[in-house]
Amino acid sequence: MKKPYILLFLVFICFVGMAQAQNVVTGKVIDPQNKPLELVNIKIIETNQYAITNKEGVFLVNGSKVNNILTLEFSYIGFQKLRVPVTVKAGETNVGNVKLNVLDLSLENIEINAKRNYTGQTNSSLIITRDLIEQTPALSVNDLLNQIPNRKIQPPSLQNVQNINLRAAYKPSTNGKGSFELNNAFGIAIIMDGNTLSNNANMQSFNPGRAGGVGASFVTSGSFGIRGTGDDKNNYTGDYTFGGTDLRQIPADNIESIEVIAGVAPAKYGDLTDGAIVIERQAGKSPAYVRMQLRDNATSYGFSKGFEISPKYGSVNVGVNYVNSFQDNRDKLKAYRRINGNAMWTNSLGKTKQLKNTFSLDYGRNLDGIKFDPDDEKSTRTKFDSWNFSVANRTNYRFSSGFLKNIGLNLRYAEGHQVSYQEELVNDAYVLYSTATTTGIHEGYYDSGVYTAKSLIDGRPITASANLDFTGGFSTGNLVHNLSFGTSFSYSANKGLGQTIDPNEPRGTTRVASTSLGTKSSERYYDFRLALGQKDLGFYAEDLFTTTVLGKPLNVRAGIRTDIQNGYASLSPRTNINYEVNKNLRFGVAYGLSYKSPGLAQRYPGPTFFEIPLLNAYNGKVNESTYLVYVERYEPTNTGLRPSKSESIELSAQIKISKFNLSLTAFNKKSRDGISTVQNLQSIFLPTYTAALNAGAKPTITQTGVKAYAINYFSFKNDLSSDNQGFEAILNTPEIKEIKTSFNLSGGFFKTASKSISNTLSSKIPTTLPNDPNYAFIGVYEPNNTKAYFSNGRVTSLTHIPKLSLVVSFIAEFQLVDKIVNTESSNIPIGYFTRDNQYIVITNFDRNNTSYGHLYLSPEEQAESNLPRIVANYHMSIAKEIKKRFKFAFNVYNVFNHSPYYTTQIGTYKYPNTSPTFGAELSIKL
Repeated sequence: MKKPYILLFLVFICFVGMAQAQNVVTGKVIDPQNKPLELVNIKIIETNQYAITNKEGVFLVNGSKVNNILTLEFSYIGFQKLRVPVTVKAGETNVGNVKLNVLDLSLENIEINAKRNYTGQTNSSLIITRDLIEQTPALSVNDLLNQIPNRKIQPPSLQNVQNINLRAAYKPSTNGKGSFELNNAFGIAIIMDGNTLSNNANMQSFNPGRAGGVGASFVTSGSFGIRGTGDDKNNYTGDYTFGGTDLRQIPADNIESIEVIAGVAPAKYGDLTDGAIVIERQAGKSPAYVRMQLRDNATSYGFSKGFEISPKYGSVNVGVNYVNSFQDNRDKLKAYRRINGNAMWTNSLGKTKQLKNTFSLDYGRNLDGIKFDPDDEKSTRTKFDSWNFSVANRTNYRFSSGFLKNIGLNLRYAEGHQVSYQEELVNDAYVLYSTATTTGIHEGYYDSGVYTAKSLIDGRPITASANLDFTGGFSTGNLVHNLSFGTSFSYSANKGLGQTIDPNEPRGTTRVASTSLGTKSSERYYDFRLALGQKDLGFYAEDLFTTTVLGKPLNVRAGIRTDIQNGYASLSPRTNINYEVNKNLRFGVAYGLSYKSPGLAQRYPGPTFFEIPLLNAYNGKVNESTYLVYVERYEPTNTGLRPSKSESIELSAQIKISKFNLSLTAFNKKSRDGISTVQNLQSIFLPTYTAALNAGAKPTITQTGVKAYAINYFSFKNDLSSDNQGFEAILNTPEIKEIKTSFNLSGGFFKTASKSISNTLSSKIPTTLPNDPNYAFIGVYEPNNTKAYFSNGRVTSLTHIPKLSLVVSFIAEFQLVDKIVNTESSNIPIGYFTRDNQYIVITNFDRNNTSYGHLYLSPEEQAESNLPRIVANYHMSIAKEIKKRFKFAFNVYNVFNHSPYYTTQIGTYKYPNTSPTFGAELSIKL
């Protein structure tokens, strides 16, 4: 009975205020020559309303409450974005002519550094405008995110998967696949044009239940031919399952702005725990741009053009981008190629252009591969190829009266094809294998040991999403409420062939060698289509209003969100509040909860198989030999996986003194229920056999006893938690007019205490079998408990000479702190397993004990590290514009080839700075 009353209440709310007199804001948008600009996009920040100018450049929007302050944002491709605050008056408020400037280097006030923006969606919003994007030669979005404070600047490259972590410092892994790193990246929402680029359907990995867990489940490169891919040069992978969307896939050419939300996100954004990166692309009429970029290891070509079809049918914007890059130009074994194309059709309908619709098509193809090295005796070849296609439609309808101000509907469908492939030559005497898929003792097979081992993972992720958003306004006394509410739904599935593994051609890591009959995790074919589609549903409501406290404005954005993910319901209150003491001082506080659903690869990893050879009676003739093997099949359900969650609180301040602008943000973020694989070591007792060979017949097999074996598989659990504290600071100085130079200082400090719930295990198998029956083979330690500290600062000088259309930027970067510390007790085992898989508890650890003393872990084995001193690096870029049509930009990472080094505790050399990389970009406006 409650539902009809709720419906009637909503109807009443939607139509309350219909009889109120309407107040409108009008104006005219012109260019520097005072000519009207048609199809200029206008967004009302507070109410999320959209408008567009007509042929005469005139616009009209609903102003609602008298004395209410609205922020109008004007954007037009090729022109500098402009925000204008307007105080609404009774009847009509005419703002007159609004002049937009052509975006070029002759402008006096170009934004070259990212800045905090309290008029953004959160107190900690970092805005990267088109001004900055135009001056930054970038191969992908990842290069633009170097502006984030307390982030070490990364040289432009496309040779590694580009995930991003926000507000956290973790113990780094050699291939970026650490559990904490992946969880943080997985919890960052990448939102493009109002739609989330979800990675939930990505299942591109081997079964994580095999020995090694998540970190060892990816297709990786061979041992040859790759230089400069990081500390672990032989462990490259192009897959990014369990983490965030690979930012290499997103070109920077057609991006209008980027908002980085590292703190508490608005309630409308769901399925995230560690922030959001909101990308808005250019749509509408624009000149044609041709961009060419040449780097020391990459070439990039781009073209974009926006043209008007007609006043009735709107405008179309098209773009294409191609990148060809190599890891090392000396051998070109490792290559990455990418092509992207997109088309956006924007049109406005109605007498006052109150209906705006944007339809977009996107296509991308990535070719990421490693050719075989002639010096590699295994002739290993690896490739990671994919294509993706998406179609989206964004509709906004602006009401001219009543409670409702705007209705927005975003629809998106995307599908792709991912192929991860590896092959290597095998040359053994013979191979033992089994095709059994049930638990029990089976007779296996013999085959030739000379073959090509092939691994192919075929994924076809499909995602669909719908977002319905309402914005409305009402008053309570003198207080104007800008209310937004809505719902979202997402669907994820994978229709790929899956792990297409042939067990009679096993890979080296899963092969039972004839000389060593140890337990091996084995592989079977797994069809991804068996995974059930994932459905997530969410609702939200949020109020944005401004009141006065002690006569000063207090801005409040408060909302609540509820989501149903993997059968679990969650409630997420979120608020961003800032208090403006005066025009030069503002304080803010924010609090929020957020949740991230597990992905398909975590919910449906597929069955895990282990093979334990019990007898190998082989005389060189298959018909006279017998191979007995025990196959263990483990089928994880993972239905109990909860969404991971985070709780954040942050304090912020913005201080302006004599044109110096300082923004400070301090935060405390608690991440809980992070998803990772946990070891499950089990004992199993199996019979032992002897065999008597018979000429012309199978051997005679006799059972002789029973022996204990260990099976070690991994399963997904909510096992991770971390506490993150720190601060970020950005200081912008006024321009020194005599030298046309201003400075930007940014940096911060992060501390992360990360830990797991489950104990950790470490294998210590000796090369020769000891006589001691109690000798420790596997050590058991307390759960991971690591503290990481990271601090990075930079000073940027910006020289801008408008008369010469010249910009020169120089960055001095300083890595201040980089330290990893484990708890004192984490290096001491609490127990161990013997070779017979018997568990023995250690009460008082004695390092001199011959049975288990070798289990002691040194700081080097625990990957502890400490940067012994401050390490500097220097970068430079120059941009010059000629006749406002030709622009040339040149940048250098590590411009002075500064190569400091230090030695670790075990005597190895560390080089914090990479070699210099050069790049030049030519942009032509037609």
